[in-house]
Amino acid sequence: MISIKRYESDLLLSNMYVVTEGQHAIVIDPCRDTAAGRGLIIDKIILTHEHYDHVSGVNMWKEFCGAPVLCSQICAEHIRNPAKSLAKYFKEFCELQTWIKLDSIPDFDPDYSCLADETFSDTMSFSWEGHVWDLFEIPGHSLGSIGILLDKQFFFSGDSLLEKSKIELKAPGGSRKKWEETGSKRIERLPSGIRVFPGHFNDFVHRIII
Repeated sequence: MISIKRYESDLLLSNMYVVTEGQHAIVIDPCRDTAAGRGLIIDKIILTHEHYDHVSGVNMWKEFCGAPVLCSQICAEHIRNPAKSLAKYFKEFCELQTWIKLDSIPDFDPDYSCLADETFSDTMSFSWEGHVWDLFEIPGHSLGSIGILLDKQFFFSGDSLLEKSKIELKAPGGSRKKWEETGSKRIERLPSGIRVFPGHFNDFVHRIII
């Protein structure tokens, strides 16, 4: 039976998810702690978008398990560049953000970069341990943002769908135009009643308000 576990990172409390079926697992937005992967066969690492707090553990997890990293083509281009992933400006980003109260800026690497192994544009699907994964681009919060729909029941939204919160479109690399043209329309097509696992905070049930 499928299991989804959430782990909060030390960087703006971003969420890492470990999805398991038996001993096999897929990691979403890896943080800088690989303990959650011990005893598991990690088949894939997926990134919801390129921002540093969501990709900070990619290199550690790659060294730990060697699993391929999958993300959008734009995300793959941006995680190679500390300025595009905001690693270079993470201190300023922490100071500007308003949704999490910070007593101090966590340790970070302003020169951090990482690489993807598999990429896609627009949409892609794959099967894994009897489950169907549908991935699709939802640009807006960042140009490399994607949504991940698992078995049409569970949705990993990154920072593109948060409970009772507006999506941040003003961060460097964000685009209100892309959000209005593409990202928001794809979010609006999600079915009511699915469970959403966001990039920050707790999971929730998606309700369409008419």
